[in-house]
Amino acid sequence: MKKIIFTLLSFGLLYLNSNAQYCGHLGNPSGPSQCTPSGTLARPGLSPVSDSLPPLINGAVSTTVIQFKNFDTIRFGGQLLTVQSLRVDSIGNLPTGLCWATSSANNTYNNQVDGCIKVTGTTNSALGQYRLKIIVTACVGPSLGACVPIQTDAGAAGLFYYVRVKAAGDTDTPVDTTGQSANTNIFRPYPFVGINELSNDISSFNIVPNPFNNKASVSFYSDKSGNMTERITNMIGDVVYSKEIEVKIGENKSVIERSSLPTGVYFYSLGDGKNLVTKRLVISE
Repeated sequence: MKKIIFTLLSFGLLYLNSNAQYCGHLGNPSGPSQCTPSGTLARPGLSPVSDSLPPLINGAVSTTVIQFKNFDTIRFGGQLLTVQSLRVDSIGNLPTGLCWATSSANNTYNNQVDGCIKVTGTTNSALGQYRLKIIVTACVGPSLGACVPIQTDAGAAGLFYYVRVKAAGDTDTPVDTTGQSANTNIFRPYPFVGINELSNDISSFNIVPNPFNNKASVSFYSDKSGNMTERITNMIGDVVYSKEIEVKIGENKSVIERSSLPTGVYFYSLGDGKNLVTKRLVISE
């Protein structure tokens, strides 16, 4: 599990306005009565894969249960961090008439704990598939008891999950995942955003000052020469700055400028297509 990369580091606060589809607002709050965790998942993520989740029937009362398993540890900036808890904040883009609830009264699950999400209701939405927008808040730290809360859209971490709506009597149609990689029901590495091991070719990697409000100096030592690409990404994985730099053997420096970037948390990455180093970057007032 240590290699499974969930971009839980300081993501942007992307709290989508989708809580209207939470069953708790309808007097049916989360809790053990909603669903029962299977306890059979061997790795973090959602189960079953979207194709195996039975479609919802248009115009009929439908109930389906999605199983999941929380994470154990992640690696960031050379540190092994513990995922102490994970809270499901909201699930958006459900077909109209459906709502969700979890097996936990506060929608929160501790390290490696199994859980489940029940989706229920009667929908008259258009037939087809709906990609869920899952917002979660994770509590991470170097050890149990030291928590840094971070919130993200799970899609930014590569988690894509679908529900389907069909008419009664229609045959099941497979989920269309064109353009997506396999195993999209589990969290996977997101390009240039996330938790990466330090490259064997780069050491003494530092950014000063950090936080900064105008410009900062990136310094590192490289064991080989060649071209590398430096990137700055925002909390949801959008590349907001990219530049190719020439690297020499020995000490290297590069200057990054704020330009028009707003204040907030970003990630600076330096890589050559095979190796990658990433460091958290903060722009202040």
